[in-house]
Amino acid sequence: MKLHIRFIKSLWSFKSIASFRFLGVGSTIMYVLLLTLLCMIPVFSLFLVGLLSKNQPLNNFESFGLNTDQMQNFGSTLDGIFLIIIAVIYVVMYVLFSGILFSGASILAAVIIPVAQLLNRKQSYRHLWVLSCYSITIPSVLLTVLFFFNVHIPYSFLWFWILAFLICALSITKIPRKK
Repeated sequence: MKLHIRFIKSLWSFKSIASFRFLGVGSTIMYVLLLTLLCMIPVFSLFLVGLLSKNQPLNNFESFGLNTDQMQNFGSTLDGIFLIIIAVIYVVMYVLFSGILFSGASILAAVIIPVAQLLNRKQSYRHLWVLSCYSITIPSVLLTVLFFFNVHIPYSFLWFWILAFLICALSITKIPRKK
């Protein structure tokens, strides 16, 4: 199944998320990497808009012993490598966000094992890991949209994982019971 179809189905169908547990780990890793890339595009665009806005005053540096002319000279020397610096910052942010999603999905899969046993759905860690990777789609997209519109939620990291846990648990209920 194509990645964009999996993305769309994981936004609205718990049954589809439950059926994705049979997909391979490699395609799931690719899905999470592309989900991270998709969610980083608005973050990166806002980051660039903030950097490129020219109405930032330079008088904040006077308390550090730097005057406005020194800062303008320093800024003009950075113009040549500005794109390289931005690319390095974006790659570092992408790697960190991907790592957070992968480690969080791994922890979520470990936490959801007792829930699966409680619901009488015996699943391996591998299946629950794939399930948890697809369960983070809705919270990722939701927080990206909220960030893009400058809506800040207190404890958003905690709410992200609570929502992912609930989606994962609801997806487990769509797995048929063993007879």
